[in-house]
Amino acid sequence: MSFENSATARSAADPQRHDGTSQVLAGCIEAALKSQAESWTCTPAGLTVAGNSGKQSFTPISPGVAPSVESGGVTALDDYDSWCEFGSVCHREINDYAAETKGNAAYGNQNGVIGTFDVVMRINLNGRQAQTKITLIWDSGPAIQFNEVWGNCWEEINNWPDTNCGNHYAGAPVIGPVGWRWNSGTLYGNRLDNSNEYYMAVSGRFTPSGHPLYVMGVLESLYFHCYGSLNDRCYFPY
Repeated sequence: MSFENSATARSAADPQRHDGTSQVLAGCIEAALKSQAESWTCTPAGLTVAGNSGKQSFTPISPGVAPSVESGGVTALDDYDSWCEFGSVCHREINDYAAETKGNAAYGNQNGVIGTFDVVMRINLNGRQAQTKITLIWDSGPAIQFNEVWGNCWEEINNWPDTNCGNHYAGAPVIGPVGWRWNSGTLYGNRLDNSNEYYMAVSGRFTPSGHPLYVMGVLESLYFHCYGSLNDRCYFPY
């Protein structure tokens, strides 16, 4: 695991930042404020609200911006902070066996948005195993202590709940104006024996400085195919 620190404290006024999260998630944020929830998180998937009793609810809300899928070329880790700042969810296929996904997140309370951050995952397919790296990037608000971050594997099951194929703990980092980007180590997934489609998802919980515990919405990767026999490789079909 590694942290990437700017030479000086990174602030909301940094001209190098391109945070369009509040614009992209405007519909979700509006719904969150109408709910008067004391704790809410918006992601491209929708709104997660924590009630006074501690129970959580999720409401799918379209961000109004269609997911984008790019293909071809090798990309640099350094562009994660500027790529997809004004998109809902962005996917890019590096080759048949590697792809990246980025989503934007905002969180707040009944008074408005408290902060924003980005979630990125890169998946490399090795035979019938998914190897995943997760990156978290602070954009605005107080420093955030992530209580837990997970990379979750899911097998797509038509007309039934998807089957879990492995939960992999990524860490509990702190991101903020200093140490504003965190990269996990490689999460080595389980061997995927069934002939089917699969995807990875990032989930977690976090505590912004001076605020209560929040639940992070789920970010899902592109689907990848693991069809055929146990000797056939998994691949991205796009």
